[in-house]
Amino acid sequence: MFGSIISYNFTYTLKRYEMALRKRKPSSKVTKAEARLAAMDTIDNEKNTTINYGGEDNPLTAGEMRTQAELCRMLVNEYNFILGEADKKSAEIKLAEEKLGDMFTRVLAGGKSIFGVDSDEVTALGGTKKSERRRHVLQ
Repeated sequence: MFGSIISYNFTYTLKRYEMALRKRKPSSKVTKAEARLAAMDTIDNEKNTTINYGGEDNPLTAGEMRTQAELCRMLVNEYNFILGEADKKSAEIKLAEEKLGDMFTRVLAGGKSIFGVDSDEVTALGGTKKSERRRHVLQ
C-alpha cells in the first residue's frame, strides 16, 4: 500500500555517501626507499655485481629492498580497497536506516488515519493522542 508512495533513487543516494573514509597514500618512507633503490640499482649495474649493503650477518641487497617496498605498496593498496568496501557498506547502512526512519514515520501516520488521532492504538505505536497534547497559550 505505502510502497508505491515513496521510491528511492538508490544510485544517487549511494553516490552521496561514497568515500567517507580517507584513503592512504604510500608513506614518504616508501617514496624515499624507491629513490634509494634506483640508486642501488645504478651502482649494482656500474659495478656489474649485487652489492650487499648490510654485511655478512644481516644481508641487504637491492632485491630485498625492492621486495619490501613492493610489500608496502601492496598493503596500502589492500588497505584502500578495504576502505572502499567499508564505504560501500556504510552507504548501504545509511540507506537502510533512512528507509527504516521513513517507515517508522509512515506507520504512525497510517495508524492515525486507520484508528483515529485519539485512539489507544496511536499511543501503542508511540504517538500521543490529540486530546492529550499540551497546548501552548500565548500571553
